[in-house]
Amino acid sequence: MGRLNETRIGAVIAEAFAVRASTAMASTLHAEHGAAVLVGLESDVTVTVPEPGGAVVRGRVVVVPPDRWHAASSPGPTIGLLVDPEEMPRVASYARLRGGACPLEGRLLARVEAAVAAHRASLSRPEVLDGLAREVAAWLARESPPRALDGRVARVLEALRDPAAGRRLAIARAGISEAHLQALFVRDVGLPIRTFQLWRRLLVALAAFARLDATGAAHTAGFADLAHFSRTCRRMLGYSPTELRSGLME
Repeated sequence: MGRLNETRIGAVIAEAFAVRASTAMASTLHAEHGAAVLVGLESDVTVTVPEPGGAVVRGRVVVVPPDRWHAASSPGPTIGLLVDPEEMPRVASYARLRGGACPLEGRLLARVEAAVAAHRASLSRPEVLDGLAREVAAWLARESPPRALDGRVARVLEALRDPAAGRRLAIARAGISEAHLQALFVRDVGLPIRTFQLWRRLLVALAAFARLDATGAAHTAGFADLAHFSRTCRRMLGYSPTELRSGLME
């Protein structure tokens, strides 16, 4: 588990999720390979989806499925939880089954709000953020059945968790044609193999950013340079790496 910033602790990156507590939220349009749970501590979260007519969803807690283009904002303190769809597939299934970005309601909303209120004074502590994220993820997971992966896709996913893994070698492990595997991968994972590999590199770079400068983190994850790391971060998370460090709750 890593901390995104060593001097102003407001974010934690674990194997199955990342969570960030910030003074406000204002992301640009992006698509992340993770189920997002966005919590406004004092104001609603607004999620804009670039559908015909520009769909807008508002709520104190909003869930966004993986791989959906959207922008999110909230004027006050917020918590953003991003769950790995492969490590916590039932959370991702819950988000997908809702059909798109949607506010939490009823019992789940009350649980999340109560948990956040109980820990409001301690959100700068990484162990508190970690525990809160796990608790929320567990509640959502119980609302959805597990989602099975094709075994060949699962083998490729395991190989690609190493940012240095060769895509061709990973594909060869499946034992089927590349075209067939690509179709299965998109069906089960939600995005192409090449895009998934880029997403994994981004996660590795952000974890390394807790202990290295941005250039060092980029090279650790296999990015060609800092510019490539920054562009990828903005396209997939809606912020540059430096912006992710700014506005963290103390």
